[in-house]
Amino acid sequence: MAKARSRLTAERDRPGETSPAADALPRWVVPCRRVALAVLGGLVVYVAYYPSDSVQVENGDALWFVALAVCLATLTVVTEPWMRFAGVQANGTRQGTLPSDRCNASVSGLLGSGLVIDVLAWNLAAWMMFAALATCPPGNLREATNEAWFWVAGAGVLTSARRLLTDRPSQMVMVSLLFAVAAGMAVHALHQQWISLPATRAAYLADPDAVLRSAGIDAPPGTARRMVFANRLLDGGPTGTFALANSLAAILLVAVLVPAGVLWRWRHRHRHPAVTIGFGALLLLAVAALIATRSRSAILASLIALAWLWMPSGVSGQGADRRRKAGLVKLSLGVVGIAAAFVVGVLLFGDEEWMSAAPASLEFRLRYWKSTLALLAEHPWLGAGPGGFQSMYLRYRLPIASETIADPHNFVFETLASGGWIAGVLLAALVWAIVRAARHEATSPQPATEVDLAAVDSAAASSVTQVKDGSRWMASGAGVALLLVWLLVAASGQLQDFQAAVFGIPVAIAAGYLLHHESQRMNQSQWSDTQAKLEIRKLVSAILLAIMIHLTVSGGWTVPGVALAVWISASMLCHVDGVTGRPGVASQALGRRQASRLALGGLVVGGALLLTLRLVSIGPAQSSSLAQQHAEDAVRRGLGLRAERESERAVQADPWGVASPLWRSELFRSRLVGQGDRPADRREWLEAMETAVRRAGDNPLIERAAGEQSLHLYQRYGREEDLARAEDLIFRALAGNPTDVSLVAQAAAISRARAKTAESMELLARARELSLLGGNLVRDLGLQHIFVVKPRGASVRTAPDRRPVKEVFRAELSRIDEPLE
Repeated sequence: MAKARSRLTAERDRPGETSPAADALPRWVVPCRRVALAVLGGLVVYVAYYPSDSVQVENGDALWFVALAVCLATLTVVTEPWMRFAGVQANGTRQGTLPSDRCNASVSGLLGSGLVIDVLAWNLAAWMMFAALATCPPGNLREATNEAWFWVAGAGVLTSARRLLTDRPSQMVMVSLLFAVAAGMAVHALHQQWISLPATRAAYLADPDAVLRSAGIDAPPGTARRMVFANRLLDGGPTGTFALANSLAAILLVAVLVPAGVLWRWRHRHRHPAVTIGFGALLLLAVAALIATRSRSAILASLIALAWLWMPSGVSGQGADRRRKAGLVKLSLGVVGIAAAFVVGVLLFGDEEWMSAAPASLEFRLRYWKSTLALLAEHPWLGAGPGGFQSMYLRYRLPIASETIADPHNFVFETLASGGWIAGVLLAALVWAIVRAARHEATSPQPATEVDLAAVDSAAASSVTQVKDGSRWMASGAGVALLLVWLLVAASGQLQDFQAAVFGIPVAIAAGYLLHHESQRMNQSQWSDTQAKLEIRKLVSAILLAIMIHLTVSGGWTVPGVALAVWISASMLCHVDGVTGRPGVASQALGRRQASRLALGGLVVGGALLLTLRLVSIGPAQSSSLAQQHAEDAVRRGLGLRAERESERAVQADPWGVASPLWRSELFRSRLVGQGDRPADRREWLEAMETAVRRAGDNPLIERAAGEQSLHLYQRYGREEDLARAEDLIFRALAGNPTDVSLVAQAAAISRARAKTAESMELLARARELSLLGGNLVRDLGLQHIFVVKPRGASVRTAPDRRPVKEVFRAELSRIDEPLE
């Protein structure tokens, strides 16, 4: 290979001659390819700061991530046919295998092996988009399409990474980037655990109301909502840049497995003691952060993955069966040993309450999955649609359950809930295709060879000499992304957790450099290229295994900050074949005409996706968000008329949005109760409220919020029309959320006010029965607050009159033997 490359370089340097590769490759291809590599590296850093956890994907927080992913896919698909054609031209011509009359090729010659993986990924994304459109109504188009775009991003990243991460240097740079981000997250987590969270807890204990106001949470004293918030704050673990600790734990698995794999699997290689100490310190740091998250599933997943790392890599050839059997024995012993050590550690040093809650936590998951199956029984083809699970789940939630969840806490059920059984079949086929391709690659005796940018780019030959040029661009993209993120943060003035970043960023850079430096020594070791690549695959497969085990009982499947690591790991295990120039391969390569046509097709499709994303999602969402920010700023400054104008702009800018009309209705509701019942304000309030309810579709949470606004107005002025409107909205919400204790009790209070005594007592009995299920303290009727359905006059100008159910129904509950203590 080195001799062939030398001959090609010599031919390219001869005066008056150009290489066949240079003739075959347009000048724009290599720059576009480098940009694609930089974007892929930048995405890893971007999602570390903007992971879009919990319901943020549905709210549109991940749209710019989607835009970057579509750009990445477009650049990759547009350049891939030319890279492969020119690579075969260069390699094949050197070896005399590509006569000029044999430039015809198939699509596999353009895109490489395993096209079925790409087809399945894009079909899954297309089906999710169809499900989003088909389920609205009753769903909300904005939330549905926002999540559907996430699946498009997944297909784009998988398609691109399979073609960009085909050689060992680029794969190691990507693993180094993932490890660097995970190490930085570990530092951030420990900073929260030891500094940020103790300070927040102390502030909450000193002034709970101030902390709740700063968090934007309405939780009056004595309510279940305040109790839940306090429990999570006082007993919960760090979350890093994520919203949930389990999502952070998924990324911390990378920080645990990489140094463990290097120390264990590369232990026979000579290394400086300082390097060993460095990896050992990073491992201890990661383990401490993972334990701090209190994620049982992540800890279990890490133990299983560590046992997998202990098993030797199998290769085909003589003695493979014997090594495979020995590996299985080691794997079994590893699982037993690590499990025993874990049990002993928990018994000696563990948190008894943390362990005793494990069965209850698993029971909660089983309830989520049972409710999801009930949902699928009624909606088998499309499920709830992307973004629709949270609102539709409430209809099927078991009576004993009380949580309002954003996903089923299992990646299979989450896919089924978003796209029905067809999406499940597509996911299963995609997993099967990836596993099949990964097994084939693992048993192949020769690794694929990536197209050498230096061999095909005569114009940039001075700056590109080897395949590792692509690795440099990937690392450079990550560095540029880090710089841009912090410039954006500084410009916006949102320097949150700055102190954690001061420690985390240097550690992240050091961790990435340490791993990359160690991987470079593979070239100087006794390892063959095949063995080195098998070691990388072993490490990547352990990362993927651990995260997927974690996601079987945890959320995060549709969180970009977690999913990107899954997509990239899978792509490295099933990457396309590189161009080798072997006889027979050249005859499959695309000719210049086919390359032009298919590159143009990729550009058209990618451009159409970007244009649709801009016009349908990013544009309206950004315009509405900007106007909404201006409206909120006007309210803080006491500029009522400006707030009214800006909120109207926000409502009109996004015809599918729910948040802006709901906020506008709250604006006029507060104005009505505080400044008088003016007809103009009432018309604006009613219009905004009805717009929010209509856009939201069958969403019991929005219907309840609108109903409570009407109840507040009834308390203020005692108008029957407000009570009638509240009754309609609350009972509509109850139909979609029949197991909510406080909602059932609120409906009972409205029925009593409407002189429907029998209905009121029936609803009250149901609320009492629900409150006793499961022995859950937060469901106690003394902690569940509802609106008092009586006119209160000016006393409710600043806040509605909400009281515990036990107090509102003291007499009625005494008749059905409800204890008041």
